[in-house]
Amino acid sequence: MRFTEDRVPGLLERAFDRLLLRSARVAAVQRVSDRFRLIDLEGDALKGAAWAPGHKLQVKVAGPFTARTFTPIVFDAVRGHVRLLGYAHGAGPGSDWLRRVQAGDACQVFGPHRSLALGDLAGPVVLHGDETSFGLAAAVAAAMGARAQPRCVFEVESVDEATLALQALGINAALLVERRDEAGRKQAASGLWSQGSGDGTLFVLTGRAQSIQQARQALKGHGVPASCIVAKAYWAPGKTGMD
Repeated sequence: MRFTEDRVPGLLERAFDRLLLRSARVAAVQRVSDRFRLIDLEGDALKGAAWAPGHKLQVKVAGPFTARTFTPIVFDAVRGHVRLLGYAHGAGPGSDWLRRVQAGDACQVFGPHRSLALGDLAGPVVLHGDETSFGLAAAVAAAMGARAQPRCVFEVESVDEATLALQALGINAALLVERRDEAGRKQAASGLWSQGSGDGTLFVLTGRAQSIQQARQALKGHGVPASCIVAKAYWAPGKTGMD
């Protein structure tokens, strides 16, 4: 992996990397838009790993101990191959890594590890989130296969750019609301229950913490039981370390 400056890892960092991280190589990078990148990683260390849709993978993007969390779209434990969608949403180590990463770069990853417990995805699924939720949506869509597809409601910075990313993932049916449109966001959250198609619908809420709270309250207001709601905050303004 390439860093912005020459640096020799310390003894503690080297020990941590050796014991807990898997070594991989960047096999391909596709520039989907100005801020979205599709990234393929491969390596023998990825073989045999246990993974399910909703699990997370942390990629070391700088040092020491600086990693960013992704939700894999595909994780092939036989081939040792994983595909990620990255969103460079601002300034910081994660966004910097996404903008500079190239095929052939070495990298280190931690995981995969459980993040969301989605079960067997046998019934209808409604996903509510944002750009950080696109990878999860693609993984869920692949797991559900031909029998059904998840209904998606996303709050996004740019509808045009989000559309490009979703098309690259094969997700063509999604309601997109611009994040700056406060009235539109609230309306989308309040109408989230209507995206379901029966009592067995699973509502999966990810992305921005505040938006998850609004969506959860709206669903409960419509009588959706807590057992049908799964939530995971990926980020919140001004906070780091969330995944």
